[in-house]
Amino acid sequence: MSPLHILLQRPGVVAATHSGSFHADDVFAAAALRLANPEVTILRTRDQEQLDNADVLFDVGRSFDAATCRFDHHQREYREARENGLPYSSFGLIWRELGAPLCGSPAAAARVDRWLVQGVDALDCGIAPSNENATFSVMSISSALGGFNPGWQDDTSAPSRQAAFEDAVNVAKAVLQNAIRSANALEKACAVVAQGVLLEVGRLLVLDIDVPWKEVVLGSPEYERILFVVSPDSQAKWHVNTVPLAPGSFDNRKPLPAAWAGLEGADLDAATGLPGGIFCHRGRFVAGHQTKEGALEMARLALWD
Repeated sequence: MSPLHILLQRPGVVAATHSGSFHADDVFAAAALRLANPEVTILRTRDQEQLDNADVLFDVGRSFDAATCRFDHHQREYREARENGLPYSSFGLIWRELGAPLCGSPAAAARVDRWLVQGVDALDCGIAPSNENATFSVMSISSALGGFNPGWQDDTSAPSRQAAFEDAVNVAKAVLQNAIRSANALEKACAVVAQGVLLEVGRLLVLDIDVPWKEVVLGSPEYERILFVVSPDSQAKWHVNTVPLAPGSFDNRKPLPAAWAGLEGADLDAATGLPGGIFCHRGRFVAGHQTKEGALEMARLALWD
């Protein structure tokens, strides 16, 4: 058994991840931990003392060490990857430890990895699936809902099928409600993006509100020169975002400087020459700064890199 699996047999386990916006990798990682131990406490925080004291740390901490149950994948020196070259995100790292015990066999765990985990990891690491290397897929909502159907090995009586249907309807209802909410929010966001400030001869867009901007920017000739978007996040910090070539693409009109990739804090400050840097993603599609002015300067540096 892995150190994580052994740890999760104990009562009172605390697993910590970052607060703020959540993504599929940290959500699925938390779900896997809960499957292994329904009583585990999932703590979402940025408080360093709480993170340091957690029994398990995932998707935060800038450290990977399975022996001490640290499962982050954002650090510059991170190299964990599958045989097909696909890096592990926090979900994949935890599934690698817990998949076989949860499934009952390594073979079944490998199937789940191909069906679900690799797609989540790929998107979180900025890798799109390709026809040339179709070793994994991104699970669709159709297949996810279809998975609620009883299989040949399950109770297939009418009451069981009805219960499975109701479970699927509840999930679909939540997904539909989120889609409606997101669609309405996007309509309002279009007006906010239109009020943004264009700088550097139209290559830099500055927004004072954290709103979805990609659909507007990619869908309008007015914004075809934009290379970076500076905007705040939910925790009052500021991001420098690259602009993708197309919706859903991880190829950008211009990536952030290679010298910044995977750096944070003082190391990032040394690379940029600016104080107050927070991080630059290893994929070079987003960086963070403590202030709006600092983020603007980072964006200007990136423009001329």
